[in-house]
Amino acid sequence: MGRRIVFLALVPLLGCALQDPTTPVPQPDTLILGRLVAVREVPQEPGVWEVEIRAGLPETLVAVMRREGRPVPQLEKDLAVKVRVTRDTVCIVEGVPTELAAFRVGQELAVVPKPGTCAMVGSKLLLAEAGEFYHFASYEVHHLPRALQTLPPSVTSRTDPARINSAGQEQTPLPLADGRVVYFAAGLLPPVQEGGEPLGAVRPGMRQAGGALARWAVGGVRPYRVVWQEGRWSSPEPVVFPGLAEDASARITWVNESETECLVEVVTPGAPTFLAEARREKAGAPWGKLVRSPLATGAQTGGGQRFGREGKSLVWTVMTANGSDLWLAVGGATGQPLEPRINTLGSEWAPRVGPGNTLYFCREQRQLLFAGGIVQDVRLAGTQRRPLLEATPARGGTLLFFRVPRYAPGQVEWDLAVATRVGEGWGPPVPLDEWRPAA
Repeated sequence: MGRRIVFLALVPLLGCALQDPTTPVPQPDTLILGRLVAVREVPQEPGVWEVEIRAGLPETLVAVMRREGRPVPQLEKDLAVKVRVTRDTVCIVEGVPTELAAFRVGQELAVVPKPGTCAMVGSKLLLAEAGEFYHFASYEVHHLPRALQTLPPSVTSRTDPARINSAGQEQTPLPLADGRVVYFAAGLLPPVQEGGEPLGAVRPGMRQAGGALARWAVGGVRPYRVVWQEGRWSSPEPVVFPGLAEDASARITWVNESETECLVEVVTPGAPTFLAEARREKAGAPWGKLVRSPLATGAQTGGGQRFGREGKSLVWTVMTANGSDLWLAVGGATGQPLEPRINTLGSEWAPRVGPGNTLYFCREQRQLLFAGGIVQDVRLAGTQRRPLLEATPARGGTLLFFRVPRYAPGQVEWDLAVATRVGEGWGPPVPLDEWRPAA
């Protein structure tokens, strides 16, 4: 962090005297710090804004450096910064993605440039395109948690095991009954301060008989279930599979509507990940033992979903040393990798079949949709990008359940949310705790 700030301070001093002072000269990517001066929409470029920033170290950062006895870098006077904010930029205030419109003139900022976009014009103007655009208080919490004297309430107050979302991890939402029943995976995050407690809600099933946290609870996940009843969400209850190793993580990636069959991704330290299946006689009965899914071929297999007539078709994830791809087995036939428009050199995972033979899936950290022979981004309502992962459609494709990031101290934690279909797109994300199923 310190070296990146020093570099920003020295960039103007390294200006190239032999270059045309009006020509942008590429520079190594550098964190940009300063105060918001102005925001202007760029003419003839819909969805692009130019943000003018007065470079400078935030007051809270200067105070931390002085308290720790570290030298405070001196920025070149009169350094101007112009940052392009696009529809792909993630704007972050209070730890959650939001709109550029949420920022105000005079606020302290931190901008993480999109790789390869930093350039100097002369010695007084730095140009860049924003990958992440932070209110500095949010940047400090996320990237500099050890500099905080206390953790923010957004972390310390989100520990209620009766609620769905917490300061820990909530992932892999699977809606049933038009969203009135939701399975999901949950776990705790490691502490970020020395001697601190793990972050999140300590839920039923996370403690051993003696009271200590289970081996999987911090850094791992296990499945839970909630149901909408009597006008509220029930407290999350653990979904238990007999014979699961004490340190194994497990997430349900598919459940049939009668809740008698499911697919489970099992991750055990030191062992290959595999896709398992389990059955039970009726909803509410204990689940049977997990057994490896015979259709999901591959040395390491992950999240998958049954679909089609009698659920005989399967789409699932196959992990390799270089990433992961999606495979498909139709009607019980031998599986094959999906086509190159879907499988790429990146990692594809979390397949979910939607209405009309559409396929929701993730590529790296992007949520995508394959529909009509085209792979496209899944975007939530808003001018700037709001990241989401593990999208699962419900109620005939009019609802979308997914997880959204919170830029927590030292790490990203995930909450569950829902969006409603609006025309050809999706509305804003609504936290699952606050969402109400239709009557």
